[in-house]
Amino acid sequence: MERILIDPSEPKITNAKKIIRLAFPIIVVNLLYTVESMFSLILVSGISASAVAAVGFSLSLLWFIYSLMALSYTGTSVLVAQRVGAGENPSPVLFTGLLISFLIALPLTFWGKDLVLFLMDLLGASERVISLSEEYLTPIFWFITVGFMTNTFYGAFNGAGDTRTPMKVALFMNLINISTAYLLIYGKFGLPRLGVQGAGWGIVLSELFAFLVYLYLTRFKGKPFRLEIKVDRDLLFRFLRIGTPTAVERAVTSLSFNVFVGFLAQFGDKVLAAHQIGLRVESISFMIGFGFMVASTVIAGQNYGAKNLPGLLYGVRFTANLTAFLMGALGLVLILFPRLLTLPFSRDPEVIDWAVYYLVIVGISQVPMAYAVIYSGALKGMGRTTVPMLINILSFWLFRIAPSYLLLKTIHSPLVPWIFMTVEMFLRAGMFYIAFKKVISREDIRAS
Repeated sequence: MERILIDPSEPKITNAKKIIRLAFPIIVVNLLYTVESMFSLILVSGISASAVAAVGFSLSLLWFIYSLMALSYTGTSVLVAQRVGAGENPSPVLFTGLLISFLIALPLTFWGKDLVLFLMDLLGASERVISLSEEYLTPIFWFITVGFMTNTFYGAFNGAGDTRTPMKVALFMNLINISTAYLLIYGKFGLPRLGVQGAGWGIVLSELFAFLVYLYLTRFKGKPFRLEIKVDRDLLFRFLRIGTPTAVERAVTSLSFNVFVGFLAQFGDKVLAAHQIGLRVESISFMIGFGFMVASTVIAGQNYGAKNLPGLLYGVRFTANLTAFLMGALGLVLILFPRLLTLPFSRDPEVIDWAVYYLVIVGISQVPMAYAVIYSGALKGMGRTTVPMLINILSFWLFRIAPSYLLLKTIHSPLVPWIFMTVEMFLRAGMFYIAFKKVISREDIRAS
């Protein structure tokens, strides 16, 4: 275990190294997951366009299912961080998290696939796409409990300050997924030719590998701490209090994004394509923000557990400013070179023009997005997960979806939702800053 306690009296470069060392592996992990998703689509592209649509649609809806992971992941990450900071044994937290993730995922083993296929049908997918999706999803839901528990292990390692081990595991997961999926999709080296289902087995085998590695490290090597089979009933209620708001937040946010994309779909395929291209380009900046958000959760959790409030406040502010600088620099690149960034994705002049508009508008929002995600992560690290849930959901609907819907009635342009997307991010950042200051002021009163 690595206690990451922040001392405001230390040189800035010392604290910066601590934060970057924590965040960098998380950024790499997210890049690897992005590569994994891209290769899943590339590998099945040799089958048919319907296969690409089926895997792409399935991956999109799986994120809605995976929002349930947040309950065990967030609870495990936050409570492990707090116990490590306090110098207490975090093992009961991990075992409770594994138990909860198993119980949540167990019903999905039997009914999860049917739920996803139902949503596909509701959203207008063709019979061919639904049929191929069923093949792809079958092995994934057979082993969905493994996927959920693997994610809980990942949360425990992050909470304990060991983000390097999950990075190494994720690298091998990518290699296993891509190689086994290719072999099973096309039946190479005498293996059965499974088509789309082979891509599903690639995911399953990579998650089985990660689960076994994490289990071996925690149970037999004591890394980052030894897993003990010990039930703590009090922890169950703390998990529900901390993890449930994040799970609700992710589920509602996932659906809300689909509503927002629906506003753009009315302008045709070229605008929708431009939006998707813009998201892919912007994702590099977002991954940096997400990596530092997890770092802020760990820093806040460990320093909160250690009752080091001055270090918590300084560490979170330092992380927020560092993230804003990095994301702001990338935002400037988006604003200055949008056409150059979109050329690898399309040669259609209209698609490129709309993507340029998107990147310029979204480039302006990178700095406030940085502050929003860091203060959100810090509040979660302190166990205040209800606050981020309320701010994220209310801000999205009040300042992004509602005004976009109303103004689109008079101004029929995709610039409307894109502009409100950026305006909402500024307002969201302000709300998180105010909420964080209020929570910290209350903690100061208690400590005095």
